[in-house]
Order: sequence, then C-alpha cells, then structure tokens
Amino acid sequence: MIRLLATIVALVVLTGGVLVLRDATLSTHGPVPADSSLVVVVHARTRGGEAGQTVAEMTEAQLLVCRLEVGSDLEGAPRPLGDDRFEAVLVPALDDTDRRQFRGCLQDWVIDHFRLDVESMTQR
Repeated sequence: MIRLLATIVALVVLTGGVLVLRDATLSTHGPVPADSSLVVVVHARTRGGEAGQTVAEMTEAQLLVCRLEVGSDLEGAPRPLGDDRFEAVLVPALDDTDRRQFRGCLQDWVIDHFRLDVESMTQR
C-alpha cells in the first residue's frame, strides 16, 4: 500500500514538473493591439562589406529578411539617424516571443560581412 501511494505521489510530482518546465520553455504568442507599432533602432556594422552595396541598402535588406520571421510589416524604409544607425517601424508591434526572434535574426550575420546591433525596441 505504501509503495502504491509513493508511486502515485512520484507520478504527480513528475507530471507537475514537466508541466512547469513546458510553460517556462515554450514559445507562446500573446495578443498585440492592431494599432500598435514597434520602433527599432539598430547600428550597422560591416566587415569588409560587399562592393556596390550601401550600408542603408544592407540594413533594409536584413530588416526585410528578418521581418519574414514575425507577424508584422515594416512601415516604409528604415530612416537613417547618422553614424550607421537606423530607425525602423514595425506594425503592429511584436509580442515578447516575436521580439526575441526578431532581435536574434537582426543580430545574426544574415548578410555576409554585415551585422546589425539592436540598440532599442520601443512599443508605441
């Protein structure tokens, strides 16, 4: 009888632990207001660069590629802020899961010898 009770308690604890781990590690999407937007400021860095491509063109290209991984659209072209910094607006804004996905994509070497560092992501 004690062995059966210990087995049941162990199963309940194990099941509870699996559910807690699943909730902690599962990528879930939350609601985002349709009229919201996300302002992203990035700093472009090149390593050798591609001949004939400007930093603005490569920045726009990487933003467009990474936008394909999330459920928002770019609102126009990225706006230059000077010193290889650019501002882009996504509509609607991104939930936390898409924000992490988008940031990771932007900060990857998607285009050879080119990388974006995300300086800020501000929802408005």
